[in-house]
Amino acid sequence: MTTYTYLALLPRDGLFCKDGRGWYTSASGRGHGLDWPWPSTILGALRTAWGRTAEAVSGKLFDHRTWLEETAAVQLGRMLTLRRPPDTDWNTTHLVWPVPLDALWLAGRPEVCRLQPLPSHVPTLGRDDDAARETLWRPALEEAGKPLPSPRWWRQDDFVAWLTGQPVSAQKPFPATARRVQTRVGIRPETLTTDDGLLFSHDVLETLELHAEWAIGVEVTLPGGAVDAVATLGSDSRLVRIETLPETLFAPPARLLETFQAGSRGLRIIAVTPLAFARGWLPDGFEQHDGQYVGRLPGLPHDLVLRAAFVPRPLHVSGWNRAAHSGKGAPKPTARMVAPGAVYFFERVDEQPFDAAHARSLWLAALGARTEEGFGRVVPGIWHPTPKTPNTTQPTP
Repeated sequence: MTTYTYLALLPRDGLFCKDGRGWYTSASGRGHGLDWPWPSTILGALRTAWGRTAEAVSGKLFDHRTWLEETAAVQLGRMLTLRRPPDTDWNTTHLVWPVPLDALWLAGRPEVCRLQPLPSHVPTLGRDDDAARETLWRPALEEAGKPLPSPRWWRQDDFVAWLTGQPVSAQKPFPATARRVQTRVGIRPETLTTDDGLLFSHDVLETLELHAEWAIGVEVTLPGGAVDAVATLGSDSRLVRIETLPETLFAPPARLLETFQAGSRGLRIIAVTPLAFARGWLPDGFEQHDGQYVGRLPGLPHDLVLRAAFVPRPLHVSGWNRAAHSGKGAPKPTARMVAPGAVYFFERVDEQPFDAAHARSLWLAALGARTEEGFGRVVPGIWHPTPKTPNTTQPTP
């Protein structure tokens, strides 16, 4: 039986997790950082922390092969983003979530507008023919408006309200992390002067605010024992403090289960960590059948029809394999993944509603590949399809 440990990683000096762009691009000498660490980066930090603890217990240093063997059992499960006031015990009000792609801010609107998928009779233009893709419903608005930039994060109350079909105010402030550019320079030890060849800068994601601090919540399997209270995370190994978390933070909200108990004809699936699918945006296990994508989701014993997919531009997830080339390291293959916030819309083939048991099974469920690294986590939301009002907008002659 797998035993999970629930931890919070609190960065002390911000974070710098470099993206896949090189140092010598159009912004020469500038390193670009992610807006939030990839799950694989967090897993690497946990494996390093556990390995250092194991080294201290054994009294000897591990080589690269021993590192692989000793830390292979460390796996990442569900993940959370957290933000709380200082000196406060963790609770569900501190949860923060990526804003779903079906949420749209329009100028002059007091509430966040909900993008509804509707059938369309206008074909798309592409490099290949896919009958099932052409039947997917398209996003539509009831009224026109000027789109505004969307925030990156939502608090727990706003996110649960959106999942349950309730309105969300567009006028309130939303959580946001700050970024700054840090410049670094090398020093020549013999002259104590600067080395112009070692002058560079990079982004730093600040995780400490005047009245709040950000953290990363993880569900992790540790092969016996525990990790130290201090670890390192990111491209320049910045310090993070490790605390224990209550398991209740990973449970589905009661309000969501109550809403699903009444029955929901449709189902929304929102990505909260990057999703790794074999065919890009299309969920694994869904195949063409009579001109539609039909398949199953984890934990649901019913055939589903994929009605719509609101998917942003892909994430290009890379990394560094420190065990390759006899410990010298090598870059990992770059993977194209579905970004957090993507929304998928489903209906059951038997036209029956989704209930609370389905919602419980899908809360922070694993979908796709590389789920042992923390990728592929999703949450459910209700959806009421309106196929009787298709979008028949014709192109302007």
